[in-house]
Amino acid sequence: MSASQSPSAGTGAGTAPRPQLADAPSADPWRRLMGIAYEAIILFGVIWFADYVFSALTQFRGEPGPMRYAFQSFTLAVLGVYFVGFWSDGRRSLPMKTMSLQLSSHDGSPVGRARALARFAAATAMWLGALAAGHYLSGWLYLLFLVPFGWTLFDPQRRALYDVIAGTRLVVLAPDARLRSVDV
Repeated sequence: MSASQSPSAGTGAGTAPRPQLADAPSADPWRRLMGIAYEAIILFGVIWFADYVFSALTQFRGEPGPMRYAFQSFTLAVLGVYFVGFWSDGRRSLPMKTMSLQLSSHDGSPVGRARALARFAAATAMWLGALAAGHYLSGWLYLLFLVPFGWTLFDPQRRALYDVIAGTRLVVLAPDARLRSVDV
């Protein structure tokens, strides 16, 4: 059997084999919320550094105009590269590894770049829509931020609304026994 045909080919060291993703339980809302909180802490540093570099190179100081739109587009692109990169091809971000989370398609296979991009675009559209509705229509409409997350409470597979749209599922992996610490 060649390396490309081995059961663990393409999964990387310390990750679960693909067949386990189909049988893995969906992430509960609490684990999702903790993953989001941890991801926000990591993203603070990523976005701060990227936006600092942008501002230093362009001398952007926050004034309204075309440069602000370029800055916002750049920040959104950095987020897109971060999430699509960590969601696709079986990769996971540090918060996802810590929370034992993995993004998969419905059949348990790893998510490709196109599907990860669809998930990012759906989530971004929902959150930008909530921002626009809250800003232009009524402050109460900022509560629309909760709709994608609240969907997990009613979906039988505990998928967020953007997971339903993109055809993905966030699952909980069993921790790798080789990575556990020894209790003395």
